[in-house]
Amino acid sequence: MLPEERVVNLETVLAHFIEQTNRVIAAIHEDVAESRASTAEMRASNARTDRKLLELQQQAERDRQQADKERKDFNKRMAELSDSMGTLIEDMVAPCGFHLAKAIFRNEEALSCSIRLRRKLAANPGDMMELDLLAVGATKVLVVEVKRRLDPGKVEQYQQKLTRLFEFFPELAGKTLLPAVASVYLEASVIAFLNHQKVYGIAMGDEVMEVVNAGQF
Repeated sequence: MLPEERVVNLETVLAHFIEQTNRVIAAIHEDVAESRASTAEMRASNARTDRKLLELQQQAERDRQQADKERKDFNKRMAELSDSMGTLIEDMVAPCGFHLAKAIFRNEEALSCSIRLRRKLAANPGDMMELDLLAVGATKVLVVEVKRRLDPGKVEQYQQKLTRLFEFFPELAGKTLLPAVASVYLEASVIAFLNHQKVYGIAMGDEVMEVVNAGQF
């Protein structure tokens, strides 16, 4: 083979090699571009999914808050209705009797809880005391007076009434008396007066009747 022919063949091989190399490089570039596009699409898809999940979570939280508000509003309307019908004791206070006693007794449980108790004096049957709710523990006794509207004057009348408690209920003698008053709503001024008089206040909470001044005196 002549030198000129060898040169031509070498150039042909080199050209073919360069062509194949360019094709491989182009294919690699194409794969990289597709990979980048796929990654970008995946990131966009993940972002859309995250936004959708966030929207669902936010909607679920709004639904929960709305449900809580509706339940609280319903409970308050029920308390107000019971109050207007004179059945607040049976409907709202009595079911919470043991819970209220525990909140007030703190370190002991109520052993019994009764509503609308009436007791007459054996020596004078015309003399009677009525208690709206009485919860009795090992060493403490809770007496709750339920009123549609409360003011300092009614609280003082109730305290005066309780001065004769052990006269009508001698079996309670020796126990610590813890007085409380209950209403659907208690004004801040009334709560302040109750604290001064060391009387517990009970009012409608978010869902049930709650002690509003526990630990405040």
